[in-house]
Amino acid sequence: MTKEYEKPTETFRPNNKKNAEETRAYAGSLSTTGRLMSYNDQLKESLKRGIYFTKVLDELINTDDKNILLESVMTLTDYRLDTAYLIFPQQYSRADYYLIFLNRLLQLHQNEQVILQSSDHQNELYHEFPGINMEGYFTFKIDENMREGAYYVDKSTGARLFYINFKRQLIRFNSQALTDLLVVDYSEKFDYKTVKRFETYLVAIGKYFKEDYGFDVDFNLLDASNNASYQISSADEPREALDKLFIISADAGYMLVAGESGRAVLQLKNNVVVSILRQAEHDDLNNASWVIKVQDEGHKVAWFDILYKYEFIKDWYLDNLTSLAIKSDERFF
Repeated sequence: MTKEYEKPTETFRPNNKKNAEETRAYAGSLSTTGRLMSYNDQLKESLKRGIYFTKVLDELINTDDKNILLESVMTLTDYRLDTAYLIFPQQYSRADYYLIFLNRLLQLHQNEQVILQSSDHQNELYHEFPGINMEGYFTFKIDENMREGAYYVDKSTGARLFYINFKRQLIRFNSQALTDLLVVDYSEKFDYKTVKRFETYLVAIGKYFKEDYGFDVDFNLLDASNNASYQISSADEPREALDKLFIISADAGYMLVAGESGRAVLQLKNNVVVSILRQAEHDDLNNASWVIKVQDEGHKVAWFDILYKYEFIKDWYLDNLTSLAIKSDERFF
């Protein structure tokens, strides 16, 4: 009788070559599947981010609500559209969104005076103002030290007309840039009507931010309020400059007279009065500074207007900038 063959018992051991290979193959299959699923999930999430971005961009372009308009530009300027899994090669910059926002805000006030253009050469958006046309190329330049802040600049000259900070909610106009560009440069190229329209456009920007969003706005030499005091940068009394003004105003048919508290007063046409005086802040004589003030019946005349309407005052001011230059906020200019 032949003994029946019995298969010997095979015990599984971790170092068994056959089983180890099968285990590695199975584990590798699981790992690859997991990676594919993770990749797919990341793509879906990236696409969701892109879709949400388009929703916010729609709001910036189309909303009639000023608060939603502000929220949308704040979101877009801080939004990270690209991910490790999905790159959008064509994107607008933070500066571009600020320009778009300005146009939309002006549009909501039915006062869209400036034209939003696109430069293929510079790969950016810019503002062009009718009448000034290509003599002015206006963009935003992001503040390198504080990215939520930006300067509205004329790229042709580098003049920084005003600073805006959306998070700190403030706007500061720059007297030197306004003087150099509008009073000196533009006065030689354009008539007063054209430059005045551009100045009115700048004032409108500050006004809308102040009224709609509560921004703290310093209009500087564009401020037509009778309460405005244009602080002179120099702390010294501009005695020599005042002596010169006395002479040239007389030659122009006007009289510079001494007013109360040592102020110099110049009476101009249409009951417009220019005063130069030492003014104390909160009655603190230790913090007194020399200022220029403009008074008129309708609160419509700013120092900017005086410089444009009266040639002898403009020449006097520009010739004595060392002692008369209007001060700007030193934190930003």
